[in-house]
Amino acid sequence: MKNWLKALPRRLLAFVVASLGGYLLAAAFSTQSVLSSLADMGVTVTLGQRLAATAHDIAGMTGIFLPILAVGFLLAFLVTGLLMRWLDRWRTPLYVLAGGVAVLTVLLSLKASFGLMPIAGARTAAGLASQCVAGAIAGYLFALISPRVTRGSIKHAVAVSFA
Repeated sequence: MKNWLKALPRRLLAFVVASLGGYLLAAAFSTQSVLSSLADMGVTVTLGQRLAATAHDIAGMTGIFLPILAVGFLLAFLVTGLLMRWLDRWRTPLYVLAGGVAVLTVLLSLKASFGLMPIAGARTAAGLASQCVAGAIAGYLFALISPRVTRGSIKHAVAVSFA
C-alpha cells in the first residue's frame, strides 16, 4: 500500500483536530475582542459573562464559521503538503504559516465579498491578528498530529521541532 494511503486516517484526524481547535480559539478570541471593546467603553463584564458569551458564540458560529475555516485550512494544508516534497525541513513552520494565512485569507475574502468584516472580533487590527494566531495554532496542531510521509516510510510526528 502506498505511504500516503497508510497515512490518510492520521491525516484526517489531524485535520479534524486542527480545524476544531482553530475554530474554538478563533471563536473565543473573537468573543473576548468584542467584550474587551465593551469594557473599554466602561461596561462591566464579569468572568461569568465572559464565559457564557464565549460558550454562546462557540455554539452559535459553528454552523457557518467552522465550515468556512475548515475549507480554508483544507486548501492551505493541501498546498503546504505539496511543498513538503521540497521543503520538509520547514514542515512545522510552514504549517503554522499556512494556518495563519488561511484564516487571514478567509476573513479578508469575506470582507471583500460582503463589504464588512462578518466576524466582529476581527474588525480591529488586534482582533484580526488574534484570528490569525488561532489559525497558526491550528497549523501547529496539524503538523504535530499528522504523520510525516517520506519516500520510504511514514514517521509519526509527535515531537515536532522547528529545525
